[in-house]
Amino acid sequence: MKIKIDYLGRVEGEAGVEFEIRGGKLRRLRINIWEPPRFFEGMLVGRSFDEVPDIVARICGICPVSHMVTSIRAIEKAIGFEPDENVLLARKIMSYSQIASSHLVHLVMLALPDYYGRSSFMELLPGEEALLKKFIRLKDVFNGITAAFGGGRALHPVSMVVGGFTALPDEGRIRGLRSGLPAAGEDMMDVFKTVSALELPDLKTDSELVALSEEGGYAVNKGRISSDMGLDGEEEDYERLFHEKEVPYSNAKKTAVRGRGALMVGALSRVSLHPDRLSESARKLALESGLAGKNKNPFYNIRAQAVEIVHFTEECRALLDKVQSGTALPKLRPKEGEGAALTEAPRGLLYHRYAVDRRGVVRKADIVTPTAHNYLGIEENLRRLIENNIDKPAERIRLLAEALIRAYDPCFSCSVH
Repeated sequence: MKIKIDYLGRVEGEAGVEFEIRGGKLRRLRINIWEPPRFFEGMLVGRSFDEVPDIVARICGICPVSHMVTSIRAIEKAIGFEPDENVLLARKIMSYSQIASSHLVHLVMLALPDYYGRSSFMELLPGEEALLKKFIRLKDVFNGITAAFGGGRALHPVSMVVGGFTALPDEGRIRGLRSGLPAAGEDMMDVFKTVSALELPDLKTDSELVALSEEGGYAVNKGRISSDMGLDGEEEDYERLFHEKEVPYSNAKKTAVRGRGALMVGALSRVSLHPDRLSESARKLALESGLAGKNKNPFYNIRAQAVEIVHFTEECRALLDKVQSGTALPKLRPKEGEGAALTEAPRGLLYHRYAVDRRGVVRKADIVTPTAHNYLGIEENLRRLIENNIDKPAERIRLLAEALIRAYDPCFSCSVH
């Protein structure tokens, strides 16, 4: 029996799956990420350092803020610049609101239909019209926060640059954003209840949970590399701890932990590794959702995303009380150097590294995205899932396979950057 999914729907980017079952055993399996390669790393070479954030934002239409923040941090390290605390607060607000928005889209529009036996959210209407309205209201709140700090744009912001911001919202706008968050609380909890009530397939995996760790907080824009198997290192240790491998059937590389194997990044890894650093209410929901301890069932990633929406909404409210309006953009002096940065994008660990010359021109660029980090684990865990359900009808196996891949919330477009 051969099963071939030429186009995997309800994911970001283009990929297919094919596998063969003969004699009651899985004989062949591969996930082909056939989205055309986009050569961003080569495109960046020869460009001025201050052009990089706007260019890498175009890698993804869902997480442009993550690519911008990561590239900015790597470049600032390369040229020896440290931004002030207010700039760091504003960057956090943008990252938190972007992650909440991304999770919301994945949960309601992309993942939810799998658990209702539907091919799209539209097939759930009109029965789920109330949920759709809540989704729209919440999406508007999160996008509004990102846009306020992004120069009026939630996607591909224009005001966040190397060194700081060209402009920050005035105090009146900040007060307006702050006042809108409590009203979103009820909608947010209803979305969480919908997701946490879903019956998730059981799947035990061996993937190493990897996420950033930061003392005193839930790491997003910086931190040390950590894992459930004792991995520990600074951003500069990344290439010593991980390696990439090309495969002949895909345009994306597979990343593995050196000397070990597959890793899992994203909301599930973050929540499982650092539940004690969530907000109080988010931590309580994590425990109630079966996320206590080192949960390695990828299907639970959707529950972890729902928990993170609660956490990041509350964090945005707290940061909006601290951030200051106004603009203070320093004049930067380029110099020769190299810098690496790691952040947590919505889908997990994101790595950027740049070398610039004394004129501030990029001479080398390296980017590794969350889906590249998850690729090997997705294939290995898909194999386990199929083997566990080998006696099921072909259609049931196909639906389970699609649901597992979507549970990771992959961005295949990012993976072929």
